[in-house]
Parts: sequence; C-alpha cells; structure tokens
Amino acid sequence: MWQQWVTAVLGLVAIAVPFMALSASALAWTLIIGGIATAVLSVWTAMREQSAEYHQQTLREIRQT
Repeated sequence: MWQQWVTAVLGLVAIAVPFMALSASALAWTLIIGGIATAVLSVWTAMREQSAEYHQQTLREIRQT
C-alpha cells in the first residue's frame, strides 16, 4: 500500500518540475498531464485498497461475535 503513496508523491513532483523553469512548453505539458494522471490514479488506488482492508476487518469482527 505504501507504494501507491510514493507514486502519488512522485506524481506531484512531476507536476512541480515544469514550474521550475527547466523545460520547454511541450515537455512542461507532458509532465503536468502525466503527473496529474499518476497522482490521481495512485491516490484512488490507495484509497480503494484501504477501504477494502477496512471492510475485510469489519467482516472478520462480525464473524467472531
């Protein structure tokens, strides 16, 4: 699960790189779009896995009672 959060941070870094005056327009847009996609998908995956773990734990607790 921690891998998704690391990927999300890397996506945010990719969004920030073009604003550091390091690249041309085409590269900047590529990094922005790629970074947004990486961050959004990584956060979505991490939240989905966390939700699945919560539901599995809840079911275990119900079965034990």
